[in-house]
Amino acid sequence: MKPFRFWLFVLVLFVPLAGWCINPGAFVPRMILVQLMWTALLLMPYVLFRKRFLYVTAATLLFIDGLINLFHWIIVKCPLNASSIFIFSNTNFNEASEFMTVKMTPLLLLLVPYVLVFVLTLRYPPRLAFRTKSEIFVWSALWLFTVVVFTVNIINGRFLRLWVPEVERAVVSFYIESKSYKNLKKRNLYTVDAKIDSPDSTLVVVVIGESYNRNHAGIYGYHRQTTPRLASHNDILIFDDVISANSNTLGSVMLFLTENNMNHQRPVDSCIHIFDVLHSAKCKSYWLSNQSPIGIWDNGVTNLAYNADVVSFVNMMASSSMESTQMKSFDQKLIEPFVTALSEKEKNKVVFLHLMGCHTEYQKRYPPDFEIFKDAKDKQGRTINAYDNAIYYNDFVIDSIISLLKNYSQNHPDMRISVLYFSDHGENVYDEDDYCGHNYSDRIPHVNVEIPFIFWFSESQIAFLQSEGVSLVQRLHTPYMIDDLFHTIIDLASIKTSCFDSRRSVVNKDYDASRKRMLEDGNYYIRQ
Repeated sequence: MKPFRFWLFVLVLFVPLAGWCINPGAFVPRMILVQLMWTALLLMPYVLFRKRFLYVTAATLLFIDGLINLFHWIIVKCPLNASSIFIFSNTNFNEASEFMTVKMTPLLLLLVPYVLVFVLTLRYPPRLAFRTKSEIFVWSALWLFTVVVFTVNIINGRFLRLWVPEVERAVVSFYIESKSYKNLKKRNLYTVDAKIDSPDSTLVVVVIGESYNRNHAGIYGYHRQTTPRLASHNDILIFDDVISANSNTLGSVMLFLTENNMNHQRPVDSCIHIFDVLHSAKCKSYWLSNQSPIGIWDNGVTNLAYNADVVSFVNMMASSSMESTQMKSFDQKLIEPFVTALSEKEKNKVVFLHLMGCHTEYQKRYPPDFEIFKDAKDKQGRTINAYDNAIYYNDFVIDSIISLLKNYSQNHPDMRISVLYFSDHGENVYDEDDYCGHNYSDRIPHVNVEIPFIFWFSESQIAFLQSEGVSLVQRLHTPYMIDDLFHTIIDLASIKTSCFDSRRSVVNKDYDASRKRMLEDGNYYIRQ
């Protein structure tokens, strides 16, 4: 009986098919074709020269690539991505051991048949030749097809995103991003032509939430009343068609704090940042954060934030990004440094508050008193309860900030005060594809980018906006994407600068709502 000679193709297809079984929502069928095309290229030397060591080399490379990706599928339920590499690079051995203990699953047994298939692949190589006319035609056509597809996508700028295997794409993306963030760390403030264009005192408070899916908020129609405090306000403006372009903190913040947007992107270390504008306009800036300054979630963000005039990180307990998510650091810790910032007698101020928000692990984002959703029979129900409790606590934090500023406004009636709360991105909590988290493989789930967007204005700021011909009440259903927030912040701070585009500020009478909103996955967002 002849031995089975197609173990190599079983090896190549093993990981994508395993991924499809583990999490169908994160599986991209196109990756099967990608793997086969790259396999054909790796086999080219062996097919042409018939040297066994060339086959062993190709098979080993394919095995290692698959092993890394299979392990990630088993542990994280999605293919390897740059975010995971950032996280792993900021994780020590003890944390990695604890993480593996938490993530221990019977699915790890998939590694056994995968290794066995590799052994059989080496023992029984396929009979591939390049001698007869039919063999030459088939292989030449296959290689030509691969080269044409790759060339077309390189020309159109889609090659890395669509036709590079998942592991290699993650590594390349990690290298590109980390290089840019290292340059950002060395970057000094730029001086730009900017000045305050109003005699009034202004205070702009920008509250940046984390992993907040607005579909879990009562004020957005969720079946649970997770936002009772905000619901009691009759003076807040709740926008219901605002999204993030990104499904992760790093990408999102690097857009909304810079002149970059999805239609116009430059290296983050060479483009204009919001702190360049604020500093040049002599508007004092504050960055108050409950996120750790270490790791993926504040890697580039921290480098950018340190350009603010006053920087305060209240969550300094962790020595890495993963460790920070395992600890409880509640967002109400930001109130004290925020009150201190308000007490400073500056005519014009912009204060950023970066919350831990609803970051995983959800059950560690709220004190015990805020655990009001409890009854659940399974892990999925407990996870949803924990997330909704985090939303409920977040409601308390935002209400506390708004209430504090209402009182502050009464003592400073002439100061134009603006408060904006939004989230850097959303979160999939079993809302789509039976998955939890904000990772994605090919197409971003809507819940990963659908975020809250809420304003509160003092009476003097409302009067100013009305004098400028702006009625935000009429824009509550207007589409907006926060990659243009750079311009909205400049507008709220009444700064005149050539960096400003009034068509991209949602609080400006010239705002253009007709823009198509392209997400980081290359697809356009269409509201359902």
